[in-house]
Amino acid sequence: MGTTLDESEGTYEGRPAYHFDNRLGGPVLSHQERWDEMVGTHGGFRSTVARGFWVVTDGPAVQEALQDWRTFSSKSVTALEPDPKFLWIPEMLDPPTHSVWRRLLGRYFSPGTVAAREPEVRRTAAELINALKDRDGAEVLDEFARRFPTLIFMRMMGLPEDDLPTFLAWTRELLHLSHAEDPDGARQLTAMREVSAYFEEQIALRRRTPLDDLLSHAMTWTIDGEPINDRDMHAFCILMFQAGFDTVPISIGWALYHFATHPEQRAEILADPSLIPTGVEEILRVYSFVVPARKATQDVEIGGCPVRAGEMVMLPLAVTNRDPERYENPLEVDLHRKATNHIAFGSGPHRCLGSHLARLELNVAVEEWHRRIPDYRVAAGQELWQHGNMYGIKSLRLEW
Repeated sequence: MGTTLDESEGTYEGRPAYHFDNRLGGPVLSHQERWDEMVGTHGGFRSTVARGFWVVTDGPAVQEALQDWRTFSSKSVTALEPDPKFLWIPEMLDPPTHSVWRRLLGRYFSPGTVAAREPEVRRTAAELINALKDRDGAEVLDEFARRFPTLIFMRMMGLPEDDLPTFLAWTRELLHLSHAEDPDGARQLTAMREVSAYFEEQIALRRRTPLDDLLSHAMTWTIDGEPINDRDMHAFCILMFQAGFDTVPISIGWALYHFATHPEQRAEILADPSLIPTGVEEILRVYSFVVPARKATQDVEIGGCPVRAGEMVMLPLAVTNRDPERYENPLEVDLHRKATNHIAFGSGPHRCLGSHLARLELNVAVEEWHRRIPDYRVAAGQELWQHGNMYGIKSLRLEW
């Protein structure tokens, strides 16, 4: 049966950040470990944060819910917002409309299309790392991990690269504020409006002078025989903005943190770079940071939780990806693991469309970093924090 946890008993989505002090070089006290603790005691619980929501901590049940879009709708994907004032397309659409958008976008993110971008992706990563390698250290999230995939996204969409600082600031407002920082969502909504206004201007520019970019191409598409209206185009742009700006930087942050704190594994990938792809998959699995949510369309029981129609259900991917019934030594990054069938990119019809590009960017980041900066460590004396709807490290200073 689902358990109720109140304000004094835990730290979950929208709550104060997990905090760990790295001054003694200790391991991360992370959200993943909290999920591990919960898995052993129950299949789910009720959080009383904001309007309340259910959290499923049974690995198979999480995957089942993600695949059952009829019962668990994507009309809301944020546990604190059962009735959102915003729309992200296609993430917050259910089939069949979602399927149409996904089909239109599919060729831009197919394995072949992504592979053709590898020279550009590799060149971009190399340029950013080259700017750092002769120094003695850096805040690597701000100076590399966030800039690298953001630049790739901006080029795909045909956006001016001079706008990079503005985009990074918007990303924080949209994705990294805790409930305490933005209890009524006003800051997030303001940022969304600013992003929407920005893309409104970009859409108007493309209507006058189309370019050979994803934004221009999308404006020529039709849904059910009708051109995409401005409202839906804005919603699409905002979703692409968020998808392109946050998940890969978080993954890169965890990869650099992991290899900085596991020098024996860093030595292995330096000696044999062919181990990097498995290492990347293992880091995606072990450090699973995405915590999707869905809105129940009917009364249902899942993970022992008696969910009522209209209630939100949080589905942490970590409980599936770190499930001891699914993986041997599930908490360990194993560079020689044979099966890496994780769900770090989700499951079901909303599985991440950009997974091929994300994998390329993450593999390239790890490869190019270790070609140029093979010996590095987490800088002493810093306090590292995790927070937000996706649990990434807020900042990470490395020394070399």
